[in-house]
Amino acid sequence: MKSIAILSVTAMLLGAPLGAAQLYRWVDDKGNVEYRDTPPPASAKKVEQLRSSGRAVEATSSLPFSVQQAARNFPVTLWNSSCGGPCDQARAHLARRGVPHAEKDPQSDIEAFKKLTGGLDVPVLYVGSTRIKGYLESEWDSALDIAGYPRTAPPGYRPSAQPAAAKSGTPPVKLYTHPQCGTPCNDARSLLADRGVQYEDITAQEQADINELQKVSGDTKVPVLLVGQVVTRGFSAPDYNLVLDAAGFPRSQQDARP
Repeated sequence: MKSIAILSVTAMLLGAPLGAAQLYRWVDDKGNVEYRDTPPPASAKKVEQLRSSGRAVEATSSLPFSVQQAARNFPVTLWNSSCGGPCDQARAHLARRGVPHAEKDPQSDIEAFKKLTGGLDVPVLYVGSTRIKGYLESEWDSALDIAGYPRTAPPGYRPSAQPAAAKSGTPPVKLYTHPQCGTPCNDARSLLADRGVQYEDITAQEQADINELQKVSGDTKVPVLLVGQVVTRGFSAPDYNLVLDAAGFPRSQQDARP
């Protein structure tokens, strides 16, 4: 995709009546599109003379014109958390391409996120109405290319994402177990320990604990993981990891686990 270079025309607009300022658009010998308030060189191609209006003041914003157009037509939202490599790569990808975007944290409303995306996987990228689950460089580039975002950020331009709402901390975690549960409960404890998750281990033997388990999960089978308000019945390492990722628990102590 061709890059677009834009020179600020603030001084020109201040020195001339609004509606009378002259802009030039052309394609240089490298195929780059340029907008300037001075006439183009002799080698320029596809020269256009543009007269500014009130709307043309957008050209003086910190966003290049091509990015303004893409952001207006195909706004970008990144649902992200602390999932390690993929989440870090997602942020770096958008920064590398100079894509302005809103970043949202699934933990702010995990049930709404689950309904919106059909699961708990992060990262999730929206480019306009196009949804991409997980991070794959080629798929992200394809969606951003179609939307008109440049391949690389213009020199000196560093868009900042609208940050996710600040979290007050990770949600409380409870694990319901039983002495006769055996391997599933032991595996559940090991996964939480490997990830450094502080949790309350509730042994469902006393009637009050059994009643609490039944209220949480709908029956008395164990193990049951409760992260905030999200219930995971039984033990499945991928399911546990997805829930913990979405809740903001880091994977730093468990890089090798799925």
